[in-house]
Amino acid sequence: MNQSLLSELNTGIIILDKSLKVKFINPSAITILDSSEKSCLGQKLDQIFYEEPESLVDFQESIDQKRSFTKTDAVLNLKKGSKVLCTYIVHPLSDSEEPGLLLEIINKEASSELIERYRMRANQQISQDFVRGLAHEIKNPLSGIRGSAQLLGNKLNDQDLKEYTDIVIKQTDRLTALVDNILGPNQKPDFKHQNIHYPIENVINLIENESGYDGIRISKDFDPSIPDLYIDSYLIENSILNLTKNARDALIDSDTSSPEINIITRISHGEIIDGERNSTVCKISVIDNGPGIKDDIKDSIFFPMITGKDTGTGLGLSITQGIISQHKGSIHFSSQPNRTEFFINIPINSDKALDLRLANG
Repeated sequence: MNQSLLSELNTGIIILDKSLKVKFINPSAITILDSSEKSCLGQKLDQIFYEEPESLVDFQESIDQKRSFTKTDAVLNLKKGSKVLCTYIVHPLSDSEEPGLLLEIINKEASSELIERYRMRANQQISQDFVRGLAHEIKNPLSGIRGSAQLLGNKLNDQDLKEYTDIVIKQTDRLTALVDNILGPNQKPDFKHQNIHYPIENVINLIENESGYDGIRISKDFDPSIPDLYIDSYLIENSILNLTKNARDALIDSDTSSPEINIITRISHGEIIDGERNSTVCKISVIDNGPGIKDDIKDSIFFPMITGKDTGTGLGLSITQGIISQHKGSIHFSSQPNRTEFFINIPINSDKALDLRLANG
């Protein structure tokens, strides 16, 4: 049995020998059982979790009779005292030289969370498509309005009246810029193998020389072992800049005594992106010690036109999420008073997937 393949599955997998001792456990099962590989291997099943006395009889009969069975809504009592609601499926290893079982565990609570996440993403996509469609409809007549205002201004001899056409042109340009932000970049990303720290350093150099960051301490903690990633450096730079500007605005509007923004990079393992477990990812965290995100917008923070600020378009996080999705990555956050963290996960070995994505256009 291909254990490397089983290790990549999002479903929990445990292989038991004929005495119900653990021979193999994949990372998903370790997560579900809140345990470690070392503490599970070689242990009998009832030493990892306890369900009910007769359940072990069912497992043993499955080996003896070579019979599969499924149990839904099973409550597993874990060694650390917590409980997990799950469905598990037991398969006898009939093709194996030694009798044993393959135990498949599905965390029902995690599955419900995943379904809710997909529902939110679907609603978010509908919202983004609607806003983009509206932006297209608005953009079409803007060039006509601007051109007409220019022609009118050129024919006016009265300088006072010409000031009004200048206002129309200026406000039209502002609205055009807003629409362009909604629509996002109109060219394909320029993916190259690059050091992820280059665009982040560019952001740090930029904000350290920007007046709005006066009094805010900017710190960094980079992992030099991260290999080059297949990224569009310009887009990644814009994403990190969006996050740092949001952090800055939150700190400016608060009474935090020692405001700080910290940017951290790390290698992480087993992160789930769009329902798939990634063996190795680059994790970029932007952390501030501001007041935190308001509870009433947490569920919709990545929707376009949603903002916790008194000013702003509410487009920054929506655009950033779109950019990270182009990199086959994900962006999430955690927030409470005195600590808000936005973290970006980008798969380290995603170049083939990106090449395929670009080829399909």
